[in-house]
Amino acid sequence: MVFNPRPGQDKVVQYQGGFLAVPAVPGAGKTTVLAQLAANLIEQKNTKNGKILIVTVMNSAVANFRKKIGDELVNRGLPRNKGYEVKTLHSLAMTILKEKPEFLLINQNFQVIDETHRNDIINQLARAWMIGNKHLWKGLIRLEENNRWYQKALDKWENKDLPNLFRDGVSSIKAMGMNTKQINKLQQQLDKRSYLSWVLTVYRQYNQILSNEGLLDFDDLIAQSVRLLEEDSGVLDRLQKRWPFVFEDEAQDSTPLQEKILKMLSEKNGNLVRVGDSNQAIMGTFTPAEPEIFRTYCDGGGVNKENILYSSRSSKQIINLANYLVDWVNNNHPQKECRQALEKQHIHPVDENDPYSNPVVEGYTIGVKQYHDSNAEVRGIAKLASDYVNKHPDKKVAILVPNRFVQNDIREVLMELKAPFEEVGNVTSKQEKTILEVETVLEYLAQPHKPDRLVSVITKVFLAELEDMEWLHSLFANYPLEQVVYPIGGRMPWVDMPDELSDPAVYTRFVESVEKVQNWLQASIMIPPDELVLYLAEDMKLESEQMGIAHNLALMIRQRMHDYPNYRLSDIAIDLPDFKEPMRHFLKIVNEQQGFEPTAGVISLITAHKSKGLEWNTVYLTGLTSTEYPSTLANRLRSEMWYLVEDYNNPSALIKAELKAFSGDAVRNPQYQFKIDEISERLRLLYVAITRAKENLLLTYHQKNIFNQDVGPSLALNALKAHIKKERTVHAVK
Repeated sequence: MVFNPRPGQDKVVQYQGGFLAVPAVPGAGKTTVLAQLAANLIEQKNTKNGKILIVTVMNSAVANFRKKIGDELVNRGLPRNKGYEVKTLHSLAMTILKEKPEFLLINQNFQVIDETHRNDIINQLARAWMIGNKHLWKGLIRLEENNRWYQKALDKWENKDLPNLFRDGVSSIKAMGMNTKQINKLQQQLDKRSYLSWVLTVYRQYNQILSNEGLLDFDDLIAQSVRLLEEDSGVLDRLQKRWPFVFEDEAQDSTPLQEKILKMLSEKNGNLVRVGDSNQAIMGTFTPAEPEIFRTYCDGGGVNKENILYSSRSSKQIINLANYLVDWVNNNHPQKECRQALEKQHIHPVDENDPYSNPVVEGYTIGVKQYHDSNAEVRGIAKLASDYVNKHPDKKVAILVPNRFVQNDIREVLMELKAPFEEVGNVTSKQEKTILEVETVLEYLAQPHKPDRLVSVITKVFLAELEDMEWLHSLFANYPLEQVVYPIGGRMPWVDMPDELSDPAVYTRFVESVEKVQNWLQASIMIPPDELVLYLAEDMKLESEQMGIAHNLALMIRQRMHDYPNYRLSDIAIDLPDFKEPMRHFLKIVNEQQGFEPTAGVISLITAHKSKGLEWNTVYLTGLTSTEYPSTLANRLRSEMWYLVEDYNNPSALIKAELKAFSGDAVRNPQYQFKIDEISERLRLLYVAITRAKENLLLTYHQKNIFNQDVGPSLALNALKAHIKKERTVHAVK
């Protein structure tokens, strides 16, 4: 279809050079616009002998950009890969460092460690520090040891929150791009009770280990690439010639180091296009992203600004609700410091003649529902969504949750209801099932003499859909294992079979499963463990997407076999728990590269954060309480650790504040400012979640939490309720 630009889009695709800011609302088609602009510049030969560099956040977005630009170039009779490069920030940093690998003082084949390896090293160093400094970190718990909540608080601090603090803190320090001299100076200025001082100790030890082993982590890639561009003008000049135009996608999530890279690369040619939506900046409180970077660029001198405000994603009702939230925040939010959380930027529906018009709905299709407590909300929403997909298998449906704990609870209920759903996160429910099945089979083959292992294989791999499997347990209780697996004559006599196997379909499946097990037992004797995993995956007929799990596991086993020549199948069964986390990390990367596309008739179960960039016909937006979406400083914030003394109960805020103070951007009251930032970010998250819906939207909350304490709705939800009630009345009159 021929591209017909909407208002705002038309100005962007006419860009010929200079500094351009493009604020874009949800569903505005920014990827399509950037693809058209790139194709225009390439066709017009404006790039001369260079290429357009497009920097985006996710690997899935890289693939999407390549396809859209490539398709457009082909439509114009040009080669698909001509004149552009699309990179994530990390792949861009790797490209920069490869220009001069000796700059890192390690060999050209330097290794970048994965997140799991990185976290293992930091965890070990953190544990060592914690053992030697118990008086420091235990002394911050505000409860007495005889308090009934003390043990729970200690366990959470010692085994979860404090280790996480070290891991996140190391990333925060690296995001500042400081050199060794600056690090030393900073630590000398800090008090021993400073969280940042604790993290710096581990940070220095961690960096020393990486240096000794010739390793880099992903944070190093970015910091070192900045340093290389700053210190080597030759490298910078080559890259400026290579990329005369630089585009940045998702600019609202830019970090200080990312901005520094893009500004240096575009400084000579003066061609920088940054596209983003400040109202969708939802990562600033837990990553190095800083929403103000894009806002400042948009208002900067010498920067032309072209807004893209027309969107066809949502119905006019949902657009009006999102716009109402923007107005309420700017004009009436009770915490005045938060009135800048959302830009005064309204979404506009497209013209009626637009080929992609806004959805048209019957009646008023936005609602609010209250539940007594969190458990009632979980069960109620799961039932509503399940019933809806059964009645409307042609619709895409999502349940958006505030956190992974609620996600886990709803998952359990959806499984009880046998509802079709896909859990969207680091690892999908389908991938988790594959990991479980392969693990179950390997555990059995390592100990084939144990009946309970075989029962697990049959119930989890072959007959998982059957509810009552008690007959299988009784079968192995009454007959020796070998008689079931290797019956005389090849089949067990009917007289020995449980009554449940009188069903021809069940009997056939049971016999087939036993035959499979026979083949697997033979294979486990004949071939090495790593090859056995691949054989099992093929024989289990795993789909191509799931085969990657088996290949990844086989590689890890092969490495163990190399490290330990006597490594056997029985050792694998013992080590399987150690393989799980690396497999999940591998799958997380694969999923990010592939992206996620909702399926009609299947419920997408996903956190509000991960829903960004996606859309569904019907959305159930849950957990809109004062706890999850706080409105004032009186509300308890998610980042605050309830069991720590008051001045130390927000470690992330204190670390960020001390780093900013050292860089010259001091914050007078860091805990106060962090609270304002968190409230503001949750308002933007609510905006993002609302704008995922195309046709139908249900907003839900509960009155009491799991401790039977009153939480009630967020004040933002109360404001939306008033708007919804008014609009519903108007539509009823019509």
